[in-house]
Amino acid sequence: MDDYRITLDNTDRRILAILQENARTAFTEIGRAVGLTSPAVKERVVRMEQAGLIKSYRADIDYTMLGRQLRAMVMLKVKSYDRLTERHNVSIVRKIDGVVRAWDVTGDVECIADVAVPSMKELDAVLAKFSALGFATTTYLVLEDTGELPASPDGGGK
Repeated sequence: MDDYRITLDNTDRRILAILQENARTAFTEIGRAVGLTSPAVKERVVRMEQAGLIKSYRADIDYTMLGRQLRAMVMLKVKSYDRLTERHNVSIVRKIDGVVRAWDVTGDVECIADVAVPSMKELDAVLAKFSALGFATTTYLVLEDTGELPASPDGGGK
C-alpha cells in the first residue's frame, strides 16, 4: 500500500526547501548548503522527480509588470444543482482570460479562481463570465502577494 510513498531524510527536506524558494538554484549551491557534492544533490533531486514528489518547476510571475495590477481570489459556487452540467468544470474556468490558476475544491464552494486583471472593469467582465457559466461568486481582492503561504495556527510555515 505504501508504493506511492517516498522516504525523505532531513537533507532531502532541506533540498526541497531550497528548490521551493528558488527552483533555479544550482546543484553546487544546494550542495554547499546541505553538505553534499553537486552530483549527490542531482541524484537526490532526480530520485524525487522520478518518484513524482517534484512534479514541475514554475515561474513565479509578477502580473503587475504585465499591466495586471488587480489581483483577486474568487470563490465559485454553483447557483443551481438542478441543471448541473459540464459548464461547472474547472477546466472551463481556467480558459477565461484573466484567470491565472483555478482549483476544484471541497467545502462551501466548488472552485477557487486566482484572477489577475488590469482594472475593476476587467474584473467585472470576468465575474460576468463566471455568472454566465452558472456560478455565484464571492470575491476577495488581494492586497499584498508575498508569494508565501501564511503560517499555520500551530506556528508552522510553508
